[in-house]
Amino acid sequence: MEFKTIEKLVAKYLEGETSLEEEAVLKAYFTKEQELPAEWVPFRQFFTYCDEARKETFPQKSIKATPSFKPWMLVAASIALVLTLQLSGVFETQPSPFEVQQAEMAFQQFQLQMKTVSSHLNKGAEKVAYLDYWNDTTQKLLK
Repeated sequence: MEFKTIEKLVAKYLEGETSLEEEAVLKAYFTKEQELPAEWVPFRQFFTYCDEARKETFPQKSIKATPSFKPWMLVAASIALVLTLQLSGVFETQPSPFEVQQAEMAFQQFQLQMKTVSSHLNKGAEKVAYLDYWNDTTQKLLK
């Protein structure tokens, strides 16, 4: 090929205006031609790089599919989730109307029993009140 044709194709390639056929011509020229001008030597490396890269192989490692997390992390996460839900009140249920009614009735019975106990204590306190009189009198006599 003529030196001028290749020079035009290189200039066109550097501008990004070449077609695939023209790039194939450049590749063939730079791989076959032995004598190149000094400014075109980097183009030889550039156009032959793809062929050399195809020849390279890398050793294949057997990649063992292991989860990146440990089983204890799953347990810890589930415990944290349950505790968070428990503390936020998700598991709380509203009492049924029947349960509310039973609780109110139990509270009323408790109040009635406390009034009864209080009245009995007051009666007992009245009956023992005369002991204070005897205690005061005894204290006066002992002095």
